[in-house]
Amino acid sequence: MRILALTWKHPLDHTAGGAERYLVEVCRRWVSAGHEVTIFGPRRPAHLKLTEDKLGLGLPYVGHGSRLGVFSAARSYLRANGHLYDRVLETVSTRPFAAHRIVGDKAVALYHQTAEEVWSLEYPLPIALLGRHFLEPRWVGQMRTAHVVANSVSTAVAVQRFGVNCLGVVPPGCDAPETLPVRSAPGDRPKLLWIGRLVRTKRPDDALAALALVRNRIPAATLDLVGGGYLQARLAAKRQPGVTIHGPVSEPEKRSLLARTDILLLPGTREGWGIVAMEAAAYGVPVVAYDVAGLRDAVVNGVTGVLVPQNAQALAATACALLTDPPIWRRLSTAARERAVAFSWDRSAKDLLAYLVLSFSERVYRPTAPLPTASPQTSSLPHESEPLSYGPSEGLSLTIGHHPNLLLRSARED
Repeated sequence: MRILALTWKHPLDHTAGGAERYLVEVCRRWVSAGHEVTIFGPRRPAHLKLTEDKLGLGLPYVGHGSRLGVFSAARSYLRANGHLYDRVLETVSTRPFAAHRIVGDKAVALYHQTAEEVWSLEYPLPIALLGRHFLEPRWVGQMRTAHVVANSVSTAVAVQRFGVNCLGVVPPGCDAPETLPVRSAPGDRPKLLWIGRLVRTKRPDDALAALALVRNRIPAATLDLVGGGYLQARLAAKRQPGVTIHGPVSEPEKRSLLARTDILLLPGTREGWGIVAMEAAAYGVPVVAYDVAGLRDAVVNGVTGVLVPQNAQALAATACALLTDPPIWRRLSTAARERAVAFSWDRSAKDLLAYLVLSFSERVYRPTAPLPTASPQTSSLPHESEPLSYGPSEGLSLTIGHHPNLLLRSARED
């Protein structure tokens, strides 16, 4: 099968994130399975010294336009070449390509996230208001007649607010190490870790503030900050005790840090899923995260980590509680590892491909309940072994992957 995949960011751009990684991981597996896959996106960033046609990843790449111009460039490309492909997959992070308006039912959209609160944090006031209250509703509204798959229940709920129903949910995969050293407790010099883009929406300042509070109780605690972004220089200038700012690191370096980490801190504004939370889980690292969309999907509250209110004091208090209670830390660590191994990129590629290859008549939306009212959870350190239900799935029934018997239902329905 000939597949065209659309992306608004070059997969190797320094700002590329989870959506671009998801795309590359599944496309590689489709190629290995014998399919012909071409990725269409913006022109190669100037800093990349790679041949544009192969991405350096063995995937054919067609680049046209800038990050803003890629949307019109993709539509022009589809009008001229859409007939050459059997299926078109568009990846959506806020703004869609609306490929279905050109190639019809052979297009499927994989929605990664909406912006919503992000507008006010990343853009000045006039643009933030325009984006949140005019542009985003207009963009997402274009997808009401499209075949849409979400990467998480949080994302499915978000687009449903705009009148878009999803065929199902296909979460990202996770690269779990085959073996891990047995750890029964945090180290004597606890290591906290934060991974992400150093931008306001990822709230690295909250992680730094949390570390300062943790060190009041556990002076030997340290924090590694991993990732690049426009906040890097300002954060480095603080020279905060116990903090190491690594900037962008290679995958082997990231894995090495995860293997030595006791707690992953994930303050955030809104995520599609939170791949880094699952990566930490694969190394048996409990996650302390803000109770926001996306992180509620990646972290099972009270089982693989703890979801807390959106402030540094809550982050610090929960991190201290876990670091000073080895039995609870060990229980969360073990459960995190067990859950992570169930998520594989092979499974994600297989399930997403199933939506692409379904005959058009089989793409039937499952009925969904009325949109639930999502309210932040009040999280506390768990002392029970039962999983806690998390907000976005309440009242919503969705097919997970292509298995019709696997549904997410709220605890109240059970």
